Amino acid sequence: MLIINFTGHSGFTVESENNFLIFDYYTGSLPEIPEGKKITVFVSHSHYDHFNCDIFKLRDLYPEVRYVLSYDIPGSVLESFGVKDAVTAYPDKPCSLDTRLKFRTLPSTDAGVAYLVSADEKNIFHAGDLNLWLWETMNESEAYSMTAAFREFTKRLKGFVIHTAFLPLDTRLGTYSWLAFNYYMTNFRIQHAVPMHLFGPDRIITDFMSDPVSLPYRDRIIPMRPGDTENIQ
Repeated sequence: MLIINFTGHSGFTVESENNFLIFDYYTGSLPEIPEGKKITVFVSHSHYDHFNCDIFKLRDLYPEVRYVLSYDIPGSVLESFGVKDAVTAYPDKPCSLDTRLKFRTLPSTDAGVAYLVSADEKNIFHAGDLNLWLWETMNESEAYSMTAAFREFTKRLKGFVIHTAFLPLDTRLGTYSWLAFNYYMTNFRIQHAVPMHLFGPDRIITDFMSDPVSLPYRDRIIPMRPGDTENIQ
């Protein structure tokens, strides 16, 4: 079982048997961290809505906290907070933090990386900004290039059974908002999916789950609001 808490926007905590993971904390309140868990903070990229320097304050309460930070986060920021032992995450680089926590990275179609994390033998995928960014103002060539990049980068997920995936469902993309979410769910083995990065009202989740396109996997979508906690078997 995984215990998922949604802090807001693209921020989540994930508690497994031995680990407590924090992904892309930006806003909201972190839940209480149980004793005896190894704490690891993941940041997918440096955009303000995915990276909040408050994560470094965790060291005051939890000196053993570990940081996995995208390569695009300036070293000067880490130096200003006295962080010297962070793991830098580059695209397509696997890493083992210990026997119960491993991760690999995927390139992003925007900035930084996406994370596929194995915590206590459960695979967790946080897409970051690895999304199908098809804006209505794009020309045909731009749309083709974006689609090709998205398909190329996400194919790294083939062969994995993903227990929980955090996937963008961005309202700003208008009629293209659902394309990436649908692609993830129809092309990869995802057991549970939580929409994130809405950039608008959460009505988009209800609309998406009411649309026939989501019918084949609708029962695997878990809508969450900031502050919600879900126990996922």
